[in-house]
Amino acid sequence: MLYEDIPAAIGIKPSNVPVLKRMIWLLATSQPFTPNIERMSRNLGISKEYTYIYLDSMERAGLICGILPSETGYRLVRKPSKIYMENTNLLRGVAGELGGKDQAGTARETFFTHQLKSAGMTVSIPSQGDFLVEGMYLFEVGGRSKGKNQIKGADSAFVVQDDTEVGFGNVIPLWLFGFLY
Repeated sequence: MLYEDIPAAIGIKPSNVPVLKRMIWLLATSQPFTPNIERMSRNLGISKEYTYIYLDSMERAGLICGILPSETGYRLVRKPSKIYMENTNLLRGVAGELGGKDQAGTARETFFTHQLKSAGMTVSIPSQGDFLVEGMYLFEVGGRSKGKNQIKGADSAFVVQDDTEVGFGNVIPLWLFGFLY
């Protein structure tokens, strides 16, 4: 996709393909990537306009997934709150190739967002918790020891735990979201 499809679709020169590859490396090794477009464009040596074009192209190609904030107005149209690899296979493949450190937390969140978005649900980044699904369900994603502190006092709030087999109350095992695909 990086060498043939995206360059053909947006009309970039083959000499600019390494920039796309460096962008993928950056996104795959950041936990999760919170975009700073100005800094990113400066470090990659391209304009902000091309940074937005390349990110959009990679999202349309199914390589990355931008999650927007749950707010409205200007905060919504500026940029995604977080950018994830589209799925955990891409995350592990690219980050593993680079010899990056274990990204268990990012892999959990990537899996969660991929499963929900594949099921056609709307996922956004709220001010409290990790994810807001369908504008009403608040989720906090983590490992077995993940507590309810981040979602305390919120209505329709759930903790999604990895490394747990059975849920109870508002605690849901992460693996169950695999059935949404």
